[in-house]
Formats: sequence, C-alpha cells, structure tokens
Amino acid sequence: MHLTTERDPIHREEGGHARRAGLPAGLAGVLLWSGLLAAGCAPATTSGSVGQDAAAAGSGGTCLGSGGCAGRSDASVDAPVAGTGVGGSTGAGGVTSTAGVAAGGATSVGGVVAGGATGVGGSTGTAGSTGTAGSTGKGGSGSAGTSGTNCGGSGGCGGSGATADAGSDVPVDAPLVCIGPTVSEDPSLRSPAPRPDAGTFPCTSAKWAFTDGVCCAQYCSNDDKSENCDSCGGPGSAQCTVVNSKPCASGRWPEVHCVSDNEPWHYSRSTHFGLTSGGACAFGLYGLCTMSFTFTDKQLGGDCSTFCGLYPDLCRDPDTTTLRGNFAAPDGDYYTQFWPSLPGDNDNYLSCGECFQLVRTKKDGTLYLPGETGYTPPITLQIVDSCPCAANSKWCCGSGRDHCAEVSDFAYGCPLLPSTKTSIVPLDHDPLPNESLHLDLSDIAMSRLQTGDANGMMVDGVIPTRYRRVPCPVKGNIHILLRNGGEYYFAFSVVNVAGMGSLVQVEARLPSGDWVSLKRDPNYLSFQPQERFGTWVLPQGAGPFALPLALRFTDPSGRSVVSEQALKSWTPPATTDTNLIKFYSNNYFIDTGVQF
Repeated sequence: MHLTTERDPIHREEGGHARRAGLPAGLAGVLLWSGLLAAGCAPATTSGSVGQDAAAAGSGGTCLGSGGCAGRSDASVDAPVAGTGVGGSTGAGGVTSTAGVAAGGATSVGGVVAGGATGVGGSTGTAGSTGTAGSTGKGGSGSAGTSGTNCGGSGGCGGSGATADAGSDVPVDAPLVCIGPTVSEDPSLRSPAPRPDAGTFPCTSAKWAFTDGVCCAQYCSNDDKSENCDSCGGPGSAQCTVVNSKPCASGRWPEVHCVSDNEPWHYSRSTHFGLTSGGACAFGLYGLCTMSFTFTDKQLGGDCSTFCGLYPDLCRDPDTTTLRGNFAAPDGDYYTQFWPSLPGDNDNYLSCGECFQLVRTKKDGTLYLPGETGYTPPITLQIVDSCPCAANSKWCCGSGRDHCAEVSDFAYGCPLLPSTKTSIVPLDHDPLPNESLHLDLSDIAMSRLQTGDANGMMVDGVIPTRYRRVPCPVKGNIHILLRNGGEYYFAFSVVNVAGMGSLVQVEARLPSGDWVSLKRDPNYLSFQPQERFGTWVLPQGAGPFALPLALRFTDPSGRSVVSEQALKSWTPPATTDTNLIKFYSNNYFIDTGVQF
C-alpha cells in the first residue's frame, strides 16, 4: 500500500496519423496505448445544438462506446488466457472479432467505415463466450442530446445538451480517425525540459533520495520486502539502492487519443489503500461515495449520504457494471505524464478520470469462470490519485523496477510485464506500449474483486489482476467542484467526464468573447511531480469574468463541449442548515449541463 495524505486543494511516424482540421500539430500523431491498429475508431466533435441527432450525419457520433470501435485484433494481449471472454467483445485469448473494422478503415462485416458511420452494437469474439457488454447500443449515456440508435455503449453520440462551439477550430463534421502505429518517434516532437535545480536535498522525507532532479525511494538490495534503507545501514550504505529516476518523474507513455471498448488486456497485480477523499486529482467525494457501501466512519458516511442526495447521478452506477466507489491510484509516472502534443515543458498531462476495467485472475493468470469458486464480476474504476514512487518503491515503480517478494507465486506479479522473471528490461527506459501498471485500489474496489460485494471481507492484501482501458460509462453530466470563486480568480476540479475520462484543456470565456485557458495547479513541488494536484486554476491577471460563466472542455481526442452557463454563482445555494453550509465549504459540485 502507499501512503495517501489529505491534500489541500487551494513517434517514429509510420503512416499513423489523425486527420482533423484545426488540431494542434502535436495532436496530428495519433497514439494508442494498446499497441494495435484502431482503424475505424472515428470520434467526432460532440458540440452540436441541443437535441441534434448526431447519428444522422454519419460522422457526428463520438462512437467511443460499445460498437463504436469494435473488432480490433487483441492478438497482442500479454499472454493467452484460458477461460471465457470477460465483459467485452473479444473472446478468451483476444482474437479478432467478426463484427468490426478492417485495418485501414475499410468497411467490414457489421462494422464501421473509417470516417464516421457507426456500427451496430458490440462484436462477438470468435473465441470464448459472447461478452455481455457488446450488445447493441441505444444512444449511449449522452442520449439526452441525440436520437441516434446505432451509436452504442457508454460513449454515446453527442453531448447531452451540448451547445454549438462556434469558437472551436475543430469542425463538427471533421472526424478524428485513429489509424496506424501507436507510438510516435517523430524527432520533431518535443522532449521534456531538464528538471529544475531544487537545491540541497529538497525531498520531504529523509528516507528518500534526490536524483536527476526528482525525489525517489530507496530500498535494501538484500531485502526484497524493504521500502527504505533502515534495515541495511541507512541512506548511503553499501546495500542501500536508489530507485532509478525514470519512474520518479513524469512518464513518457504513448499518448492516447482514442479509446475503444475492445482495448487489449494487461496483466498486473493490485493492492489497496483504504478510503479517502484527499486524492491528488482533487476530486473530493466524487469517486468515493456510493450507496452500495456502508461506511463505518460516521463522518464520511454522513458526507456521502449528503453528497448522493444532492448529486444522485454521481453516485449511480452504469447499467452493466459497478463504478462508484471503485477508484484507483496508478504508478506515479502514469498519473503524471509528459505529452509532446500539449503545452508545457514538464508534467503537462494528468490521467485523472481515466477508466479501466479490472478482473481478478488466478495466480497463474487464467480467469475464474462464472459459477466457479473465486469468481467475481469485472469492475470498472476511475483514476483519482497517484501511487508515487517517492513514497512507495515496492509497489509504485512499475515494470522491471519492482523488488517485491509477496507475489513470488503470481505468474504476472513481480516484475510486471513486459519483464519476466528470467529477462528483466533495463531500469532506465520510458514506458513501453505493452507495459503494465500497478493499480492501487480503494477498499470498495478490492472488496468487490475478492467477494463480489462492496462490503465484503478482504482476505488478501494483494491480488493478481488483468485490466484494460475502457471508455468511461459515467451517468449524468460533467460537474465541476468549485474550490475558489470570483471574477478575478477561480479554481475548480472537473469530474464525471464520459468517454476519454480525462481532459487536456479547460477554458473560460471572457465578456469579450475571448477564451482563456486554465492551467493545472502550478503550486506543487517540481521534484515530486507525481503528487501534482488535478485542480484547474485561472492564470493571474486574466479577469475580470462575468456570470454566467461559459466553460469549454476538451478531451484527448480533440473533441470539445461548451457549457454556456456552467457557473451561475460563485457561492453555494443559500441555506440555514449549518451541516449543509459546512458540507458546501468543501463539496460544492455544479452540474454543467453538458457531456461528451
């Protein structure tokens, strides 16, 4: 487990490309983490007039849900798995679906023409049982803004109530087509800047080491279970080993600009770290609260009861999976990343809000079958926090850098793939497309994986798992959690983003009509970048702004939605209820009325 503290919110190019008018040059290289072709994954901007039928135009749907990007080959899944297909459209072993998309965007049987027309429903794998998540979609979670019947799944087609984005440089009818190799090694792409000089040992713990501009953990080379050097003579001793700086900085994972519901599986193992509303993403109670769990902490239970009463959509699970209460903290170099396509020299992308499907496996990596002792349904979870390498070298430092012993009997436990026990990848490398994450889970998620019940008894502290990225199947609209508000300065977190889950840009509109880009909270320790807060803040000197305030949200696919009246008041609703006044002081969530 890693320590979670309460936080103060105050491309070698090989033919792979994205075609969309007006995209920044960096976004022209479409990078899919899966390591596979995703021809036919063709999300378009969801900005459209209220009630517009996004499916009618053919290319107007986001098509991130079931059926939108069906039929990719999962042959590069880490290893074959015996058993049935789980919660998706591929069968065991990850074979190509018969309904889907041919590489290069050609029309396939029952599938999609690259460029926009959506397929009908999800696909059935040619091996393994039919995944239940692959049924025909009926408009997705954004159905309030569309009337399409062939958009499929959780991504929907069009934003619920989204208004036309006249200021966007992305035309409504210009789809983003994900084609080609996943990793761009184009030498013209930027590299992160050198880490700033932080002075004499700036790390916040004496147990850590300062190396290459970042704080890293240390461990004893003769003790696979150690998380510091206390048992081998302390820092500087012969057996005290400093974790390589690569996993302690911002990760250089391949950029992901399109997520289908048929991504490849990765093998891993998961620990758990309790229940907290203080994650690095600054989501507050979002992601934690669910009506399916009985909180033993009366204060937390009371806050969640109030939260779910005020914001019922944010506590409601999707129709086919559990989500609320299932949150995770990935490796710190996945939580905080550097994307060449985005502005900023370091730490310019946070994975906050991304969604993953997670399955508990047997120790040898095979799946439990339904009805078999040990079987539990797959869960869906969201990223709300970081598992920083500085604080926890044993579990949070990624492939080839583990030194754990508790999972020596897991086929895919330590080190993580693509390493094996006989061939460990070099310590100093950027993450690979097929590299696995360690996901530190909430107690609710861990209980569901071990018992099938959010309130179940957790027996194991670490379990073997496999996971894959999925479009976020959230209920309801995008919400903001207002931290500070005024015409010259405001700060908020953005939660409940459908589809990609994460955001790369948030903008506010001035009375002049000009858009001002907000920035991720800059008040963090540059030498501990994996603990950067996820709050969006207004740059100094950008105001004054007027109410109602319009906000524009852009996800990694390049799609934008505009909420014309996202913020109507800087203060919570008036009330004489002292408990509610106290609640609003930290938990003032606002429904923006729009969704991807």
